[in-house]
Amino acid sequence: MEKKKNSRHYIIPASYFKKLGVKPVPVDVKKAEESSAKAQPTQTTSKTKQPEPQENKTPKIILNAQTKRASALSLSSIRAKKVHLEKQKEVVVNEDDLPKEPFTEKELIIAWNEYVEIIKKKGKHNLASILSIDTPKVTNSTTINLVFPNETNKIEVERSQHNLLQYIRKKLSNYDISLNIKINEVLEKKYAYTGQEKFEKLKEKNPNIALLRKTFDLDV
Repeated sequence: MEKKKNSRHYIIPASYFKKLGVKPVPVDVKKAEESSAKAQPTQTTSKTKQPEPQENKTPKIILNAQTKRASALSLSSIRAKKVHLEKQKEVVVNEDDLPKEPFTEKELIIAWNEYVEIIKKKGKHNLASILSIDTPKVTNSTTINLVFPNETNKIEVERSQHNLLQYIRKKLSNYDISLNIKINEVLEKKYAYTGQEKFEKLKEKNPNIALLRKTFDLDV
């Protein structure tokens, strides 16, 4: 019978090859390592992925309902005001169409004194005192005559006559009313003893009195 071959693997010692006369081939370890390294596939260094550039987009303004309403109201009010101003330019007031109702001297004096009280409350005490110097008198139905003792009083009233006449005309419903102011120097001595005239005389001698009155809001 044939003997079974031994299937075991054996390590052949180097002495076996020496007996056969086989010389070992010297191996350069360093070159072998380099060859092995070259044979391996080169690994690519992973690069950090750069973020993709974002598109420059115009920011959107989101308006809520309340903001839209406020904006709409503002725009509508501006338009309404503009239209109103344009209409005012187009309107030409015809003086003949303004009221010219008759009035009595008594009614004039009542309206006059009301105006004096109004400007007193506004702090215009000097003008109020001047308007109280003489009692207005009516001539030619619509002309208000006033007599003052000096030019200073006349100039002061003339400077303020626009607001004065505007109030009187509206109060009496007559837009033909005008002022006629005269100066009577003979009355200088008579009115020099009134509170306003005393103040004016003292102010001529010492201007600091006016500053004192203004600082402490003193009445004349």
